[in-house]
Amino acid sequence: MRKIFRITLFIAAIAAAAWGCVGVYEDSSELALGWKSNVESISPQELNSIITAGEDVLVIDVREEGEYYEGNIPGSVNISKGVLEFSTGDADFWAQQFMYPPEAGSKIVICSRNGDMGVLAAISLKKSGYKNVLNLEGGFESYKQLFN
Repeated sequence: MRKIFRITLFIAAIAAAAWGCVGVYEDSSELALGWKSNVESISPQELNSIITAGEDVLVIDVREEGEYYEGNIPGSVNISKGVLEFSTGDADFWAQQFMYPPEAGSKIVICSRNGDMGVLAAISLKKSGYKNVLNLEGGFESYKQLFN
């Protein structure tokens, strides 16, 4: 009886260890790559055309505050990824940003340093009910090379 219990316990431990390894990523780039196919992207040229034409778009820059102030896309707002993930449903949060909460169908473009964190932030917004969320291809680094 003890032998059967030990074998069962051993098999359960191996199964738990194998199951626990699913979804482990080396870094955020690898994690973003796994989600990239679930997020539509927009090129820096397309975004610049939208901004220049005065079309209605909310550009959210998820980089850290210091990075944002070193350079940013005109008209963008800086909301770090962590804050964005946990505050988008809170009307008080948007009031503190001096903004109305975006509507579910609003065009939202996420800008990160190189596009990786943008993918993850876009997924968070989509899970929060926003339907028209785009990630800036190559992030601010690509935009900066073309337009700054």
